[in-house]
Amino acid sequence: MKCSEKENASSYFALEEGKVKMKVCLKFHLYSSYPPCGDATIFPISKHNSHNILSEDVGTPVPENSTPVIEKQAHKISSNNIEAPHDITQTETLEQSPKKMKLSDDTNRTGAKCVEGAQMDPKRDGLEYHTVSVLRTKPGRGDRTLSLSCSDKILKWNQIGMQGSLLSIILSEPVTLSSVIIGSECFNLESCKRAFFTRYPDNNKHLEIHNYTQAEFVDQRHVDKVPCPDSSLFVAGSQSFREAYVTGLRQGWSKKKLDNPKSWSSVCQRKLAARTQDIMKM
Repeated sequence: MKCSEKENASSYFALEEGKVKMKVCLKFHLYSSYPPCGDATIFPISKHNSHNILSEDVGTPVPENSTPVIEKQAHKISSNNIEAPHDITQTETLEQSPKKMKLSDDTNRTGAKCVEGAQMDPKRDGLEYHTVSVLRTKPGRGDRTLSLSCSDKILKWNQIGMQGSLLSIILSEPVTLSSVIIGSECFNLESCKRAFFTRYPDNNKHLEIHNYTQAEFVDQRHVDKVPCPDSSLFVAGSQSFREAYVTGLRQGWSKKKLDNPKSWSSVCQRKLAARTQDIMKM
């Protein structure tokens, strides 16, 4: 706000009636290397309509060199020089056999759990495993978190903005996304629309949703990769600085010394709240 008072100090922000307003030319786009957890990952899958056959675990593709059961049976019979029955020949496809096609239908699943008080997942076989359009908490192997799933967060951002409670005091208008790009073959447009805006009663705020391209994200989620606990923060500008973190804590500080303000991240909630108070005093 202080910088915006100076002439030509910012190309993107302007001071208007005591609040900061973003110029119309500024747009925000969200890229995700995988469909956001929660409602966006729940959609029907089967061999005949999916690029990858997905296993029961969400986002874990069946290996490309794996052979469907129907083809294995045909290969076993033909290798013994026995004429294979028509219903298990290698050339038969699921599209030619409606009964077998139904057997392969399943739901791409999410580890996000339904919030308390909502309709729970029936967890039946196939297409009736999940309940759609309900709020969920983020998946995890440890203690259950109170944080909502990524799909639910994007739904909220699309309705009230992603600026948060602190920036809403300073900004004159909400900060909303212009588009979402899913950089993965595991993608379903209808489930993303449902997750991000159509399940909301007043769904007049739509998002552009784009499918993946051949240029894959090299560090995308993979069964053979483990997330790195290290991260870094770089802030550009006249007062630029860098910080390094290990499991969310500033590097070099142990958990026993977290009461020391020097151990706190510059973008932790306490620091951001204090910075907001300083700005409001200007």
